[in-house]
Amino acid sequence: MRAAQIDRFGGPEEFHLVDDRPTPSPGPTDVLVRVFAAGVNPIDYKIRDGSSGVAKKLGPGDFPLVLGREGCGEIAAVGDEVDDLQVGQRVFGLAPMGHPGGFYAEYVVLPATSMVPAPQEVPDVVLAGTALAGITAWTAVHDLGKVTAEDIVLVHGAGGGVGQFAAQLCLAAGATVYATASGRHRERISSWGAHPVDYTTEDFTAVTPRPTLIIDGVYYGTYEPSMDHLAPGGRIVMLPTLADLEPAKSRGIDISVPAIVPDRDRLSALAATVAAGHMHVEVSAVLPLEEVARAHEIVESGHATGKVVLDVAGIPV
Repeated sequence: MRAAQIDRFGGPEEFHLVDDRPTPSPGPTDVLVRVFAAGVNPIDYKIRDGSSGVAKKLGPGDFPLVLGREGCGEIAAVGDEVDDLQVGQRVFGLAPMGHPGGFYAEYVVLPATSMVPAPQEVPDVVLAGTALAGITAWTAVHDLGKVTAEDIVLVHGAGGGVGQFAAQLCLAAGATVYATASGRHRERISSWGAHPVDYTTEDFTAVTPRPTLIIDGVYYGTYEPSMDHLAPGGRIVMLPTLADLEPAKSRGIDISVPAIVPDRDRLSALAATVAAGHMHVEVSAVLPLEEVARAHEIVESGHATGKVVLDVAGIPV
């Protein structure tokens, strides 16, 4: 099968395409997915360069390695114990934590529990960039943040992949939302119903009320002032997994970091929310698999507007 793989850790230039990688076979509880499109995420380049926890568990026997933690495709085969997904069914989802992925290829094998049926009205490239960021945001907003209509929420990094989901999910819950991002995102953030804050020209502590919840997708430069600005009894959900939570805990602040699990109920709820038009998924770039290195460069720059997606199957425009 065709795939983009790396033979060692390093920069984007380590990617190369092959046409003869063996097609994997599903185990008893797995599914084989023919990939249509794959989302590109920061965790992908952190595995590629060897810096993530997942990468540190990999050895020479794991190479050549195919990355890609999320995507959309079609069931090509099912394991003997899988009875709730069928061959030919369109699906989307994400690899479990600790799994390097594999969506940057024509086929990927994953546990059946990590994939759900895809709503027909939502395009492949949108669904390909929905699962990982969407589950992260859903966990941050509903499971940890426990957002209600009474909350005033401040979302840092609302122009990014996870931030766009978090802000819109908070709005859907009825909360008042202030969202920091660069000025180029102002119109988009306003269209959701949130209050945009341009971090390049505005001090969020001066232009927003004291929030009851802060969802911080930035961390560097926002953590300390956010703790000072938080309303009494407020809580913080920190998205970067390596964030040091101790400074907040020492001040008695309720702070947490989402643990990402490919949960079918949450994935289905996300799909329904997107399909109903209650959440807009911004896809800033769709690149062919041949340009996987460029896709990583865009994501690694930190300035992508929404999601970057790889067109693996040659989706008609």
